[in-house]
Amino acid sequence: MEKIVNIGYRQSLYWGDETGYGSAAAINEPVGLVQSVNPTETNSLMKIRTLGGSRDYSNIVPGKFEVTGSFEYYLQGGAFLRQCMGEDTSSTATTDSGPSVHTGASYVHVMGSAASPESDNFPSFTLEFTDEEDTEANSMKRLYDGCRVNSATISASVDEAVKVAVDFQAQGVHVSTADASSVSESTDDPYVFYQGAVYSTSGAISYQTVVESDSQLAEVNSLDFSVNNNLEAIWYISGTTAATQTIRGLKQLIAKGRDYEASLGLHFANKTMYQKFLGSGTATEDQATLADYTIVVDFVRSGVIGSAKKLATDDYIRIVMDDCKFNDINIAGAPEDVIAQNISVFVESAKVYVVDADATYKHA
Repeated sequence: MEKIVNIGYRQSLYWGDETGYGSAAAINEPVGLVQSVNPTETNSLMKIRTLGGSRDYSNIVPGKFEVTGSFEYYLQGGAFLRQCMGEDTSSTATTDSGPSVHTGASYVHVMGSAASPESDNFPSFTLEFTDEEDTEANSMKRLYDGCRVNSATISASVDEAVKVAVDFQAQGVHVSTADASSVSESTDDPYVFYQGAVYSTSGAISYQTVVESDSQLAEVNSLDFSVNNNLEAIWYISGTTAATQTIRGLKQLIAKGRDYEASLGLHFANKTMYQKFLGSGTATEDQATLADYTIVVDFVRSGVIGSAKKLATDDYIRIVMDDCKFNDINIAGAPEDVIAQNISVFVESAKVYVVDADATYKHA
């Protein structure tokens, strides 16, 4: 009888923070509660014909070697978000300066806040994807090095855990029959919809700012926040330039300007949000200029954001989207349906604050 291999729960996905782009990294971090993974490797084959030959191809030769992929996981903590957003810094430095102390055993990590660094300073990681069999000789481990996140979307909706969808690009792959690395999984439950709150406000917001309750958006059914790092992969005709590179592998992977977008799904309550879409909270028709809004999303596992008393058990995530404008709005109705209101948002800049017990997200 033919043997059937492999089933999803026997796979594992772990990662490690690289000290330099493409450098070997210790695999020591769980991604989270992984729901799917889909790597793609391409040989970029070139079909060649020649004068004087037959109607068939004369040669099929490999071109550049490309590695892209995606995975989805339920959000348990903020460590991997550093790979998505960029700088993990407590200052305005252009390189990682680490978290600032929140209180005794709790730390705040600030991502996406610093001036855009040189491309080599943008975080990169090694991703380990293992298909495990009964014996090590039958297992297959793939190590994707020089990985960077091209885009990531954080999604939350009623009756679902908060999910992160990631698209990445890698420099190369190394395969072996070794077992998966020994990595301690998080024991935290994933964030879920009832741990969240969404605000539309103005003014400067940090991880410890109290947002007044009258700024909270009620009737929120779903939200999505996306960042796109606009990666550009670069190859050269001169072969390798570093020991970590293969001949056909990419040479540089540059993070360019960030793009942010968001969307909100609400139940329609009153005309105020529609007026804001037109340009201001008092608008009765489309305006020549549109007012800016700050959208704040809080996921609180424990503690109170903005509380004067900071506890060692504080554990929360705050996403701050600055200078937002509403791009489109749809308010539709049908008999016996609750009226839905769907809004897409353009975001000028964003920060992600994570308060947890992790002293550093740089674990290489």
